[in-house]
Amino acid sequence: MKKAIYILLTSLIIFGFSYGQTEDLDKSINSQSKKLKEIRKEIDRLNSRINKTQKDEKATLRQIQNLDKQIAMVTQLKRELQKERRLKESQISLLSETIQTTDQKILVMKERAARRAVRAYKLGRNRDIDLLLTSGDIHQALRRTTYLSAINQAEEITLNELQLMIRNNRSDQNNLARRLGEVKRNIHEEEQASRQISSQQKKKESQLSTLKRDRKSMQQQVKTKQAAAKKISGMIEDLEKKKQERLRELARRRGMTMDQAKGEFAKHKGKLSWPVQGKLVGRFGPQKNKKLGTVTTNPGIDITAPKGTGVRAVLDGIVVAITWIPGYGNTLIVDHGDSYYTVYAHIDNIQVNMNGYVLRDQIIAKVSDTGSLDGARLHFEVWRGKDKVDPQKWLKR
Repeated sequence: MKKAIYILLTSLIIFGFSYGQTEDLDKSINSQSKKLKEIRKEIDRLNSRINKTQKDEKATLRQIQNLDKQIAMVTQLKRELQKERRLKESQISLLSETIQTTDQKILVMKERAARRAVRAYKLGRNRDIDLLLTSGDIHQALRRTTYLSAINQAEEITLNELQLMIRNNRSDQNNLARRLGEVKRNIHEEEQASRQISSQQKKKESQLSTLKRDRKSMQQQVKTKQAAAKKISGMIEDLEKKKQERLRELARRRGMTMDQAKGEFAKHKGKLSWPVQGKLVGRFGPQKNKKLGTVTTNPGIDITAPKGTGVRAVLDGIVVAITWIPGYGNTLIVDHGDSYYTVYAHIDNIQVNMNGYVLRDQIIAKVSDTGSLDGARLHFEVWRGKDKVDPQKWLKR
């Protein structure tokens, strides 16, 4: 009797645990599906804008920006599809294990039920009556009655549990088949996204060839970069308004007081590692464009590096902005406390989350050509409050 109840309780606990895990995965997949839906909508809107601008020769730069943003969105779509596929594969693995475990339990319970049936057949229908009639006294008869009742109850519980397991197993097998089909569709959509990225990249390269021969478009490019720098400036101003809350969080993470955390970034001047290994092609401050004969101000530095090279945080801090800016492409801002911020632009494959805490030298993204008309590079800025400062003075020489 005790053994039968123990097996029943163990089965229910395992079933409950597996169900809880599956339910958590379902929630994650539903959340991921909503995110994918929004990305797909944004890609469709960008497609519409690209089709409208193709008829207008003067909109070349705008078209490149839309293509650039679409490439970034499709790349994100592909990344989210891969996340969703991994979640579904985890669920498939869990379902397969559950089905296998249930199959083994069903086999054991069937064998036990068969043995009991054979034993009952050999003893005959009157075995219970015989046990009672051969009792030595009324007390033994009562004990045997209780024993026989418990056995019959255990057999009924086992039979019900067996039927429930068989039904659940069929349901899990159907669910497994459905998930396998969804994974195949995921892989197909990932392949489509890869082809779309390749196609849009070729369009962008074609437009870039035209643009580089167009002086007016180059002038517009300068204006775009100036607008991007102005937008970053505005974002920093907004971030400054809530700096105390983030400084408190940074102090907690670093195991310091707020006063100690205030001087943490400043003491690393001239000691910070470079965010990416590459060639410095754009310095901080006034820059003369030889083709246009104009002078512009670079709010940071530019470093060329192969596309896909890891971009590292120069110091630990809190991610306060992940956005896409014309002229800068995918852009990420980290708050290091005491009104110090670092900006990373022309990036892709961002590997951190908004409001997440990042560590010094942690890879936060990859070098890309998003928002860039000059190929893959990292644009890097350092801000103190509302003032931009020369990043080279803060990096190791």
